[in-house]
Amino acid sequence: MDKKTVFLLLVLLLLSIPAFLCSAIGVPETAVTRTHLLKDIDPKSITIAVGGDLVRENPDPVYYADPLVVYLAYSPWAWFEFGIALHSTWTNPYATMEGKIDLVDFFADSSRLSCLLIGGFGGFAEAEEFHPVLHGGAAVALEVKKDLQLYLGAGTDTLSEALSVQTGLYVSLLEWLGFSLNFKLAVGPQGIEPMLSAAPVAVIH
Repeated sequence: MDKKTVFLLLVLLLLSIPAFLCSAIGVPETAVTRTHLLKDIDPKSITIAVGGDLVRENPDPVYYADPLVVYLAYSPWAWFEFGIALHSTWTNPYATMEGKIDLVDFFADSSRLSCLLIGGFGGFAEAEEFHPVLHGGAAVALEVKKDLQLYLGAGTDTLSEALSVQTGLYVSLLEWLGFSLNFKLAVGPQGIEPMLSAAPVAVIH
């Protein structure tokens, strides 16, 4: 195998481990990060986003929404992005390292369609004990036109007990500034919890 194929297999392994460890869903390949920060990968760029999940005042704790997410990432290639994120949940804030790979761009030239595999790991300390947090999965993004993307995904993490199904859009307002908005349903043991996520996204080339 060539170096590119070996690298892809290693990245796929890294992104799939969190999905297999997530206990909230029985089909790991349908898991995706619960954050709303889904967009196509811009090569040779730095992405900065600040946003959060807008939910009712007292959501059931099994759903663990992200009221605030701060995301910083770099894309060395059009098919791979890695970064860090700070999540402020209803319980404890925690940080994660995250990765995203676009299978379409990896195997072919740039396309309007992206198949994104996403994964991350991190954790938080509580009462002098460290609690790991993992998430991982997939999403599909479609570039309708240069300044508009639509996406669809579903997923979970080890902190919650819910499967998140989400659909949304990313709009480029300026060459370097965009806005992400999506609607998601968190499906868990206490029923279905609707959520709305929003984030301004800066992309620096």
